[in-house]
Amino acid sequence: MTYSRNTETVSQNYLSRAARGQDDRKWPRRKCAVMFNIFFPLKGIRHVSKGQLRVLNISEGGLWGTSRRKDIADHFYICVGDRQLLIACAIVERRGDMIHVRFLNELPTVFVDVVASLRDPFALLEKIRPALYGLEGLAE
Repeated sequence: MTYSRNTETVSQNYLSRAARGQDDRKWPRRKCAVMFNIFFPLKGIRHVSKGQLRVLNISEGGLWGTSRRKDIADHFYICVGDRQLLIACAIVERRGDMIHVRFLNELPTVFVDVVASLRDPFALLEKIRPALYGLEGLAE
């Protein structure tokens, strides 16, 4: 279920409500221009769809981004590398083409700093070396 406030749409599933309940602005946002592959369920859990998400800024707790896909579910997974790390996410706000996403678990500061410093927007779409991204022990 969703409801609209002016031009923004706020989702009402349990993951989005839990994500919205987290502290706002706990971490500084870093500008970035990175693409992530995303996976999300359609038609319940009978079908998994994929797409790409363009990230405009990121912090340890969430991100602002945009996608060509307009049917992204309120909860989805960001895929880092060649499915080496999956990050559970919930959309807490939709504003036009923009989505405000909260991570269900905080990301390591080292990883967020590296993502924000990347000059190649496609660097995280293919297989990565976890040690280069601060993901030792988290990614395969």
